[in-house]
Amino acid sequence: MGPANLVTSLSLAVGFLALVATPTQALLATVLVLLAALLDGVDGALARRAGGDRTFGAQLDSLADLLCFCVVPAFALHHVAPSSLAVLWVLGGCCVVLAGAWRLSRFPLVQEQGHFVGLPTPASGVLLMALALWAHPGVALAGALVLSALMVSSVRFPTVLAAAASVRPGDRAHALRRQLGRRPPPLVPRVVARARRSRHPRRSTGRQRGSRRAGKVLGTLRRGGVRRRNRS
Repeated sequence: MGPANLVTSLSLAVGFLALVATPTQALLATVLVLLAALLDGVDGALARRAGGDRTFGAQLDSLADLLCFCVVPAFALHHVAPSSLAVLWVLGGCCVVLAGAWRLSRFPLVQEQGHFVGLPTPASGVLLMALALWAHPGVALAGALVLSALMVSSVRFPTVLAAAASVRPGDRAHALRRQLGRRPPPLVPRVVARARRSRHPRRSTGRQRGSRRAGKVLGTLRRGGVRRRNRS
């Protein structure tokens, strides 16, 4: 058994502990369901890295998801139901379990790159546990029905990696940032060039040196009494 299957088995154990803790310690059960959701992401990453045949791991993962994110939240919904109308909350829990089972059975048939078809069961389970813990029982029941409908729907939800990639700036922005990082703004080279010219004056060219030398020779001749004759 590989490390991914070991993590999935641990998720199953955490789901059972959450089921036991639900009647008396709802907050602990919610924390355990959240822990199971984190483990679900870890075992998926380990399975993708290991490669190979993942048939056994996929079946085990579906069973763990059904327990942690469908059965436990449905039981928590039943636990917060008013005694007079408990049958409605029981039916709501049944909808959650059935929708989760249908969603997990359909998952390997409608996989898409970068998207989930229907709301993933970990997100549904965590949200329903939060509603059962903090919201009014009527709001929790309505949320259970909405989440059940989203799980069996054909609505596409982006994966975590696709969502992270969508918030990154585009290629044009990246190119602009790289260009600004390599070249300073236009004002900077001008200031630097002026400072360099003030420190290191340009060397005179050959033509300038020749004219200066000729001027020195003429000055010497004039001082010695020799004048230039104008040619007619």
